[in-house]
Amino acid sequence: MDFSAQVILLVVFGGVTIVMALETLWPLRVVSGTPLWRWLNNMALTATDIAVMLGVGPWLSLLLMQLVGSERSGLLGDIQAGSWVTFLVLLLSLQFTEYWLHRAMHAIPVLWRIHVVHHCDPEVDATTAFRHHPLEIIFSALITLPVVALLMPDPLMLLGYNVLHSVVAVINHGNITFGPRLDRVLRLLVVTPDFHRLHHSTGQHYTDSNYSTILPLFDYVFKTSTYLPTLQQKTMQLGLTYFRGKEYSRLVKLLLIPFLRGFGKSHLRNMSNPGGPERE
Repeated sequence: MDFSAQVILLVVFGGVTIVMALETLWPLRVVSGTPLWRWLNNMALTATDIAVMLGVGPWLSLLLMQLVGSERSGLLGDIQAGSWVTFLVLLLSLQFTEYWLHRAMHAIPVLWRIHVVHHCDPEVDATTAFRHHPLEIIFSALITLPVVALLMPDPLMLLGYNVLHSVVAVINHGNITFGPRLDRVLRLLVVTPDFHRLHHSTGQHYTDSNYSTILPLFDYVFKTSTYLPTLQQKTMQLGLTYFRGKEYSRLVKLLLIPFLRGFGKSHLRNMSNPGGPERE
């Protein structure tokens, strides 16, 4: 646990490197122009987010422990179940929390102003996975840390969850596909690239769907899952209809986007496919 931060850093940057190699060899979508500018700025934002959490995270955790007490065993300690059961409870609890947090990011204008930094990437690849505004990282921590404090999981289990979360995030943002047949099976258990790519469509009805990050379970339960064949995903427009200029890929601009005027009072994403999505 003394090296947990190093483990996460290795997983994040190592995973991005591996998936970028796969995208280069077997890309699903043809990317126009050179993506180097996007890559550099996306990774710079990722590094900024990690630096923010390394600086703020321990203080948030300490504050929370002061409020709830550090001597509690937590719900996971109380049930005294096996390691696999406790990890499953941790996984489902955090995924449920993150699902509704993600939906709130899309439904509440002030949160959308922050979350838009992730969605305004005109292409989606491994570098998009951790392209989030630092304010979103902090806000997400404020929501998820109380859940962690309530459960009080073993630190190694929490590290395992974070590693799993990072690995799946890199893969499901990749410009790759497992193929229609295999994807049909995998998407029942885990969020695949074809499942998550729809969430980055310019069509609002697709953007407001497929919110899950690891398990697609809650999209199925709450009927927010959508489907589009892989062949159609190869040519659909990704990102948003605004903030598409190259200047909005600059690190400084990405940090300033939530504070710009002219959006955020309502959903300004366009309804580019008025026929609506195909529900799974």
